[in-house]
Amino acid sequence: MLLRHILSLAIAGAGLTGCHDADRTNGGDTTPSAGTGADKDTPSARQGLYTMELKLPELPPGARELRDTIDRYVEEQKRSFLASLDTPAARARARELPWDLNMVIAVASRTDRFINVQVDGSSFTGGAHPVPIVDSFTYDVQEGRVVEIDDLFADPKAAEGAFATEARRQLLTALDDQDEPLASSSEQIDEGTEPGKDNYRVFSLLTGPDDKVRGLTFIFPPYQVASYVAGPQAVDVPSEAFAAYLKPEYREAFR
Repeated sequence: MLLRHILSLAIAGAGLTGCHDADRTNGGDTTPSAGTGADKDTPSARQGLYTMELKLPELPPGARELRDTIDRYVEEQKRSFLASLDTPAARARARELPWDLNMVIAVASRTDRFINVQVDGSSFTGGAHPVPIVDSFTYDVQEGRVVEIDDLFADPKAAEGAFATEARRQLLTALDDQDEPLASSSEQIDEGTEPGKDNYRVFSLLTGPDDKVRGLTFIFPPYQVASYVAGPQAVDVPSEAFAAYLKPEYREAFR
């Protein structure tokens, strides 16, 4: 099933964990500058130029590596955002229309083996529209480490081939929807779902009542498989489509 909704709705509907405010900054009150010049290093130089709203998930005490990974990710996003204010021209534009960074990072799903965290946000730096921030982290509770999609499979190439087959089928079906056709093209879909191009980096877990993974939901940010106006696209791939390619140590985590 193709899901055409904003990721924040999926996170809010999960009901698995709360979030706490990590930072709310108004134009340089509390966040140090990423600039290098003397006038760029003072918070007052950026007063009123931007806002930041960040929320982080509540995680189990033992998930230290997941917490550290999220913290590093947030700091990098903040550094990149603040670096965009390093020129006088950028600050002039931001005085006319303040820039904004917002991220909600929340637990979207968890099983007896994994905790999956989704990032839903945007960065506005004076362009035509905000740039979406769509990301995910999956934590292996047993191993105590964050895993990427390739880490789950003995044959990642074959697994991505299975993902591509199902993703293309669903997206092309949506492209031909008579009531609400997907704002895309077959060429964009083929390119955005091509294996071996880091196209399946962002994913969530389909879970069942037995605390096992029933499949993977791959989330494609705007522009990857459809236009910006279409929003993020999500495709559910059932476990049977890729189970043969899982590493032996992960087979019991899937059904």
